[in-house]
Amino acid sequence: MVIPELAALLTVLPAGLVAFYVWLLQSRKGSLPITTAECAYDKNKYGDILNWDKFCLYIHGKPTLIISGEFHYFRVPDKSRWESILKKYRAGGFNCVRLYFHWGYHSPDEGIYNFDDNRDIDYLLNLCESLNLYVLAAPGPYICAETQAGGFPFWVLDKVKRVRHMSFTGFKKYDPEFSAYQKQWFENILPIIAKHQITTKQGGCVIAVQIENELFDKVIKIPYGLHDEMRFLSKVARDCEINVPLFTNDPEEMGSFIIKSSSNPLNRGNFGLDLYGFDKYIVFVPASSPTPWAFNVVQDPKKWKPWKPKDVAKSLDVLEQKTRGFGYEAAKTPIFIPELQGGWFSTYKLQHTFDDVYNFYGDAFTRTAYESVLAQGCTMASIYMVYGGTNWGTVGDVDGYTSYDYSACIREYGYTSSRMRELRLGINFIRSFSDLFTKTERVKNPNVSTSIKNVFNLQRKSVMKNVKLGDEVLFSFFRNFNEQQNPVFQVYVKYKEGQRREQTFSLRCYLQYKTSFIALGNYTTITGLKLIFSTLPIYLRVIQDRVNEIWIVPVNDVGELAFQGEVTVDGNLIPSIRKVGHAIHIVSFNDVGGFARIRSADSSGDLYILALRNESLSTLHAIFEEPYWAKTNNDTNISHSPSIVTWGIQDVYFDSSNSVLETQYGDQEHDITILFSREPSKHVRFQSHPTYPLPFISKKQFTAGEKTSEIHLVPKLVRWRSRITDFNNLEWKIIDLKNGGPVENYYASGHILYNTRFSSNYSSSKVYLSINMRHRCTIFVNGRFVGGHTTFSRQLFFPGSKNGPELFKSLGGKKYDITQFLRPNGDEEKNSVIILVENWGINRQAVIFNDCRNPRGIISSNIDGLIKETNLTWSICGVDLRKLDNPFNTSGIPDENKNLEWNESEKGISSYGVIPNDGIKWWSFRFSHPMESKFKDILNAPLRLVLQGAFTSYIFLNGTIIGRYYGNGDCAQHDYYLMDGLLKFGDEENQITMMVYSWETVNPEEIIVEIRGWEIDDVKKTGNLIKLKKGVDEDIEFEVKPWIVRKELIPLT
Repeated sequence: MVIPELAALLTVLPAGLVAFYVWLLQSRKGSLPITTAECAYDKNKYGDILNWDKFCLYIHGKPTLIISGEFHYFRVPDKSRWESILKKYRAGGFNCVRLYFHWGYHSPDEGIYNFDDNRDIDYLLNLCESLNLYVLAAPGPYICAETQAGGFPFWVLDKVKRVRHMSFTGFKKYDPEFSAYQKQWFENILPIIAKHQITTKQGGCVIAVQIENELFDKVIKIPYGLHDEMRFLSKVARDCEINVPLFTNDPEEMGSFIIKSSSNPLNRGNFGLDLYGFDKYIVFVPASSPTPWAFNVVQDPKKWKPWKPKDVAKSLDVLEQKTRGFGYEAAKTPIFIPELQGGWFSTYKLQHTFDDVYNFYGDAFTRTAYESVLAQGCTMASIYMVYGGTNWGTVGDVDGYTSYDYSACIREYGYTSSRMRELRLGINFIRSFSDLFTKTERVKNPNVSTSIKNVFNLQRKSVMKNVKLGDEVLFSFFRNFNEQQNPVFQVYVKYKEGQRREQTFSLRCYLQYKTSFIALGNYTTITGLKLIFSTLPIYLRVIQDRVNEIWIVPVNDVGELAFQGEVTVDGNLIPSIRKVGHAIHIVSFNDVGGFARIRSADSSGDLYILALRNESLSTLHAIFEEPYWAKTNNDTNISHSPSIVTWGIQDVYFDSSNSVLETQYGDQEHDITILFSREPSKHVRFQSHPTYPLPFISKKQFTAGEKTSEIHLVPKLVRWRSRITDFNNLEWKIIDLKNGGPVENYYASGHILYNTRFSSNYSSSKVYLSINMRHRCTIFVNGRFVGGHTTFSRQLFFPGSKNGPELFKSLGGKKYDITQFLRPNGDEEKNSVIILVENWGINRQAVIFNDCRNPRGIISSNIDGLIKETNLTWSICGVDLRKLDNPFNTSGIPDENKNLEWNESEKGISSYGVIPNDGIKWWSFRFSHPMESKFKDILNAPLRLVLQGAFTSYIFLNGTIIGRYYGNGDCAQHDYYLMDGLLKFGDEENQITMMVYSWETVNPEEIIVEIRGWEIDDVKKTGNLIKLKKGVDEDIEFEVKPWIVRKELIPLT
C-alpha cells in the first residue's frame, strides 16, 4: 500500500508546487487600487522637455548622455565644502549627480523634519543648478548606503514591526502602518525636490526620481518584492507633484518592476516604473566581500590576489543581452545603471586601509568598468562613489568605520586621484563624440580582430539621424584582459575602398594590462578627412572655429591612424607614413610631445593632432556646455565640442557666468595650457606655447609657487585639559534587561552604560560575570577595570553579524572572573558593576535581510557565585536621540556636553598615558590653524589628526564628532580628516575633545596625538598616504611635504 500512496503523492506534489508558486506570485502583486498607468510619466504633457527611447534620454529634444556620480551630502558635515566637491565632479567631466536623501538625518523624532544648515536640501539643489549638474534624486525611503538602519529614523524602528514590510528574512507582508510613515517622509522631502524638476522649473536640475532602493521583484526567480509597496510610494510621489520619470534600481539585472503588457495573464497586477535601472558591483576586496560567509579570509593586503579580468567580463559583458531580454519596457528604455562600482568600503576587524583598497583596484579600474558598460550600450550610469566622504558621528552602520573614502576618484580629504584622471580621459572622449556616441547599436560582425586574445571587446555603430547608411561611425572597445599581459599587439582591419574588393590591413596597438580605450573608425572629420581606423587613442575632439578639428592623443609611437586617400603631415611631431593597398595611408608619430597638422588635397581645413605626455594627459580638462544649460546665444549645433581645454594643473572649473577659470595646482605644477575652440577676447593676454605654437593654444605661468614654504602644517597642541566621567552622577533608570534595551530607550548611537549593584555575600570562592552584548563592552567592578571584548562577525547568522539576522546570538557571550575586584565577603557596602557597551550601528535592512532589530547593548548578563537571595536589578543611561537636533552627533555618554570642571594639564595624553581604571577620561586641547588667514583664499592645506596607541576614542572637532578610533586593532584607521569647513582660521582657536578609555595600560611613549598635513603620493597620483620612514638611528624621520594646493582665478574676458 505504501508504493501506491507514494506514487499518488508524487503525482500531486508538482501540481501543489505550481499552485503555491502561482499563489505566491499573485500575493506579491498586491491589491491596492493603484495602476501603472496613473503613476506613469506624462509624455504627452512633458515629452518636449524630457523623453527617451531605447538609446538615451532626450532633454529638450537633444539626445543626452547621463554621466553621473554619487554624492552623499550627509557624509559632508561642513556644508561649505559641498560646492568645492561638486565642482570637482564637473572638472571630472560629470554632468549629473545622484543624491540619496537620508530620512533619519532629517528626522530625529516623529513629526520633526529639519531642512536647515547642513540639511538644507533646497540649497543643495540650487547649487546643482548653478553648477549645471542634472540630479537623479533618490529619497528612499530606504537608501542602504552603509548607513544606520539603511536611512530609516530610529523612531520608526520603535513604531512599526515590519520595517520595509519584512515579516522575517526572505518574506514580506504589506504593512499599511509602515507605509503611512513612509508617506510622512515623502510629504516632507518631495515638495522640495519637486520645486527643482526639469519639467516644471526653468533651469531645474532633477531629471528623475528613484523609488525605494535595491528592491527585488524576484529572488532566484522566487517572487519576493511587494508591488503594493511600489504602487503606494509611486502614487504618493505623484500626489506630491513629482512629474519627472520614476525609476528604481534592481540590486542586479533581475527584471524587477518593469512595465509589462497586461494581456499576459501572469502580468496582471504587475506594477512597473517608467525607467528600469539596475546596480552593478563587480569585484570585491578579498577581505571585505559582501558574501554571507567569509571564512579563511586573507587579511594581509600584501597577500591579496589581484582581481581577475574574467570576473569583470562575466559580470558586464552580457548586460545588453540580458536587459533587452526582459522585453516589454526594458527593451524600450535606455540601459540605466544607477550604481556602478567605483571602489569599495571597509569594515571593522580588518587590517587594511582605504589606501590598500585603492591599490587593489588600481588607477584604471573605474574607467575600465565604465567603458565596459558603455560597450553594452549604456547611456545612463552613475558611479558609486565619486567622492565617498566621512562617516562622521555615528552616520555609518555596523559595516563601516569613520572613513568612507571608498578609494574613490576624489579621496576623502579632497585629492583628485589617478582613478579620476583616468576616468576623465574616457569621459572626455564620449562627450566630445556625443553627437555620434549617444545612439549606437552593436555590430554583429565587427570589421576588426586582433593578434592576441582578450584585448578586443566589441564594436558599436552610430545610428544618429545625421549618419548616412553605410557611413556609420564605428566605436571599437578595446580592453586588455590578455592572460599573458601583452601590451603590444596587431589589430586587423577589414576595409573596402569604393567598388574595390575588401582587403585586410594591420595596425599596431599599445594597451597596458587591465586598461581600456574606445577606438574610432569610419569617421569623416569636419575638414573632410576620412579616418578608416585609429589604434592611437583619441581622448578628445575639439571643433575649432567650425573649420578645423583637433584630436588630443597620448605620446605613443606604437598606435597608428589609417586614412582614406593621400595625406600630408607637418608640425613638430615626426611622422611615419606607409601606404597600404590603393589609397590607404597609415600615419604614426615618434615618441615625443608636440603637434602635427594633417591635410588632404580636398580638405576644407586642418586636422591637428596634439600629442600629450602622460603627466599632461592626467590633467586634461575639457569644458563642455550642455545645450540645456547653455545661454541662448550659444551655438548648440556643436555643443559636443568643448569650448575650452586645459592641461598642466590638477583641477580646473569654468565659471561660465563670470567667464573665469577657477584653478587649483600643486607644488610641481607651474603653468597651465589653454586651448580655445573659439577666438578668445582680445583683452585676454597669454603666452604662446613652445611645444604647441598654434594660434588657438596659450600658456600661463603661475607666480604663487613660493607661498607654501611659509606654512608648517604641524601646529602646536596647547591648553590641554582633562576630566573623568563620574558614573555615580549620571542619571540612571531601572530597566528589565530582557525587554528594555538601548533601542527602546532611543540610545541607538554610540555608547550605553549599564549598572547593577549587589550585596557582598557570596556562595562560592569564585564569582563570575557572564555577559552577551553587541558590539564592544568595557567592564568595571567597584571602580576597577575588569576587561572588555568585541562581538562582531562578517558571517551571516553569527553573533554580531554585520549583515543578516543573528540566529546564534546566544553564542556571543563571554565569562569574566571578577572575584579579585569584589569587596570582602560580608562587607556592608555593596558591589557596583558598570558595563560600558558600544553599538557600532544599526544593521541596514539590506536586500532580503530583516536585521535592523539585531540585538544591541546587553542581551543577557548573569553573575554566578552569589547567594540565592540576590536579585540583580539593572539600570541604564545614555543619550536620548529624540532630544538631539542631530541624532548622529553623540558619543552616547550623557555628560559629553555638560559644563563640568576640567583639570588643566601642562602636558597632554601622550605624557600621561592611558590607565584603564580611570574609566572614561576626557581630554581636550586647542590649536591654531597653521595656515594664516591671508592665505585662506589662495591656498588649501587639508589637515588630519594622527593617533597611535592601544586606546579607544571618540574625537570631537569644535563640537562635531569627526572620528572613532580603536587602537586595540578593532579598526585599522589612524588618520582622521579634519574637515576644512569645521576648522577656524586666524585668531580663533580650534578645539579637539577626545573621549578616551582603554582595555590595557598604554604608556606615554606608545601614544601619538598630532595634527599634520596629508603627506601623500603625489607622484603616482594615488593620493595614498606616504608612511613616514625613519633613519638608521630610528629617531629621525625623513622630511615629507604635505599636499597643499594653490587657488587662482584666471579671467577670460
